[in-house]
Amino acid sequence: MFAILLFAAMLFLAACGSGTGLDGGGLAGAGGVGGGPIEPTIVPITPTPTPPPTPTPYPSPSGVIAFVSNRTGDNDIYLLNLSRAQLRNLTQNPGDDQQPTWSANGEYIAFSSNRDGNFEIYTIHREGGLLLRLTDDESNDNHPAWAPNGVRLAFESFRDGNWEIYTIFADGTNLRRITEDSAGDTHPVWSPAGGLIAFVSNRGGNADIYTVNGDGSGLRQLTDDVAADGDPVWSPDGRRLAFRSWRSGNADIYVMNADGSGLLQITNMLSDEGVPVWKPDGSQIAFRSEYGGTWEVYVVNSDGSELRQLTFNSSQVGDPVWSGNGLHLAYQLDNGNNPEIYAANLDGSNYLLLTDGDGGFDGFPVWWPLP
Repeated sequence: MFAILLFAAMLFLAACGSGTGLDGGGLAGAGGVGGGPIEPTIVPITPTPTPPPTPTPYPSPSGVIAFVSNRTGDNDIYLLNLSRAQLRNLTQNPGDDQQPTWSANGEYIAFSSNRDGNFEIYTIHREGGLLLRLTDDESNDNHPAWAPNGVRLAFESFRDGNWEIYTIFADGTNLRRITEDSAGDTHPVWSPAGGLIAFVSNRGGNADIYTVNGDGSGLRQLTDDVAADGDPVWSPDGRRLAFRSWRSGNADIYVMNADGSGLLQITNMLSDEGVPVWKPDGSQIAFRSEYGGTWEVYVVNSDGSELRQLTFNSSQVGDPVWSGNGLHLAYQLDNGNNPEIYAANLDGSNYLLLTDGDGGFDGFPVWWPLP
């Protein structure tokens, strides 16, 4: 009997060792019935193709453009509301109104006008009311420039027998002379923070760029070259200035730090360039150039890389200005003695006539919201 039980136990152990027991014998990875490894079944996965991203279309230009037009026989300031497609004569005066510039909040426009016999500085509300004459002198006052806070304006005046820089409060009070030199000081531009005014002066024998504090202190010469420098414009962060210089034998665009250091030549096209304007984020500069024989608008990175031509015309183009979102540029195009205002997308597409081709002069656009 014992022998029978022993034989049965041996058979049971043999069965377990063969891998056919209840636990499958596979926990140690020894294999299946045939003794070889079990190959996993791989199901191929076909990736779903991802379509290329669709380029975001440029939005239509928006905001309000102020410009100068003589369509009524004399120069007036007009407003073109792009969102409403509404054109309006803002100043409506038989004198010459010119050099419009927006206050930072877009409520007022400053301009110069000879409506009272010589050029003076005026402001007017964008809806056409609240006209205010700020200056009152027998000589000419020109090129008004708003301080960023809207409290003061800087301008150039010939009341001292030569051009000097003055400031005045927006209500016409507190007139103050900022520069004092026998040479000419012109074209004031406020820094974005409002502490400094950049301007052009020939006090050194030729045109150079200077800065001065808003109270007249801290005069500083930024450029010093035998060639003329002009057209200073502040970068949006106030750390740099772009300007035009003839130091290379023709007019090129340069950039320098706000203290005059770090001079960098941005263009070298063997032609005349000018009217530099910064993109709102400071990454690019638009300007005009006569490289191809006629003036066109170009765009270049602020380090001088990736120069490209934006407009392609057989007539004169000038005075580029950025939209507040940096996606468009407006400019003046002269088609056969009929200057009009156009706009183009930043990539050069969708050239759009903004003024209505009335046969008069339309030019010097300034765009609000400000870049």
